[in-house]
Amino acid sequence: MNEKKIHILSLLAALTSAVIFGMSFMFSKLALEVAQPTVLLAFRFAVAVAAMTLVIAVNALVGKLRGRKLFAFSLRGKPVYKLILLGIVQPVAYFIFENYGILYTSSAVAGTIIAVVPVCCILMDVLVLHEKVTRRQVLCAVGAVGGVALISAGGAVMISALGLLFLLLTMLSDTVYYGISHSAAKVFTPFEMTYVMFLVGMAAFIPAALFQTGGLHSELITVPAQSGQFWLAVVYLGVLSSGVAYGLLNFANSHLTVSESSLFSNVTTVVSVLAGVILLKEPFSLWQILGVAVILVCVFIANVSASSEK
Repeated sequence: MNEKKIHILSLLAALTSAVIFGMSFMFSKLALEVAQPTVLLAFRFAVAVAAMTLVIAVNALVGKLRGRKLFAFSLRGKPVYKLILLGIVQPVAYFIFENYGILYTSSAVAGTIIAVVPVCCILMDVLVLHEKVTRRQVLCAVGAVGGVALISAGGAVMISALGLLFLLLTMLSDTVYYGISHSAAKVFTPFEMTYVMFLVGMAAFIPAALFQTGGLHSELITVPAQSGQFWLAVVYLGVLSSGVAYGLLNFANSHLTVSESSLFSNVTTVVSVLAGVILLKEPFSLWQILGVAVILVCVFIANVSASSEK
């Protein structure tokens, strides 16, 4: 497959992951109606690891029966510590910082600050990874931040020093994730990266949930576990939003520059807004319409220009 086709597939993978992530906010909202955040995260990553382990087992079985596996999967002799570090940054640190950042600030402020991630990734590309970044990409990244700010314009503004600190740490975690993922992709397959990331997430959030709730027999765990709404959300978040979306994003990161793949993160905001309007019948203001249009135009222009250079 030539370089241009791989680049297009990578852009589609990044776009698809952004759409799946955008829908995840709605499912998280449903799950959090009956469960604590740590309980949801524990179930989410346990389901993600279970699903991916099943895929690995099927792959090994196919290899024994047919003499050739469906895909390569082997961590032997590879620097697994890089993936453990990746897992600590994303999902562990990212989700912790994001949850507390949102707790101490308004969603409008949180969304705007986190939207700065693509700008930070451009700085990483230039200063650390020494990748080529065009003026158009810089302008589009800044423009997309403005689009998120427009979407958030109608929301209540609440900010504290502690909330700002957590949001800045969230932004830093996401930026570092893109950098480490881009580097690790030279050694690991997207599936290997995703699997170890969620092993680390499961190892962190299950003990955290048990500690916070007081054990497996706590009503904080047993009540959500009996809810169909909760399990619907967990399956979506664990299988699609974790396994599939992060797998696609790790694939995109292995072929795109950090600046290119990170810019799609703002599409997630667009999808989350549209999902709320269409499925949850939430209001859709003029500011939100303008913000959605600005983000989509900026992402399109940035990636069309990048594709034409391939």
